[in-house]
Amino acid sequence: MRFLAVIPVVALGLVSTALAVEVKKEGWLFPNPALAEKKDIRPMDLTPRIVGREALVKIYKRKKDGVVFETIEVEGEIYACQFHVKGENGKPTTVYAIADTDGDGVFESKYPTGEKCQTPEWVIQRYYKRHPDQKDPGPTSSGISPAK
Repeated sequence: MRFLAVIPVVALGLVSTALAVEVKKEGWLFPNPALAEKKDIRPMDLTPRIVGREALVKIYKRKKDGVVFETIEVEGEIYACQFHVKGENGKPTTVYAIADTDGDGVFESKYPTGEKCQTPEWVIQRYYKRHPDQKDPGPTSSGISPAK
């Protein structure tokens, strides 16, 4: 399947040229999966704060323009979407991601190629609220989550 190349980009943390994250208060347009063809669903481990492959990456191809995009969620909480826009006339594919960093349903942060989006704290907190039998290891004092 040719979409296998999409997953390693997500696995690296929503990698998107070393520009700053762009924040748009009203949010970036989220694609409608109902207007796209679902290509694959992959469980992935995107944060060491939750044991196992906690994230589902759902890969779609938009019918109208062929843009490939992936939604990233933990237990139904969609927090990011990564886009792969094929370059015209042999130009390289553009990869970027949008994320809801505060859990309000607005995808206000746009991560360009080279920037990394971590699993937001609100997603992790909601996960542990649903699973009180599990304990959140929390971030380390350096701000980096402990390794598994």
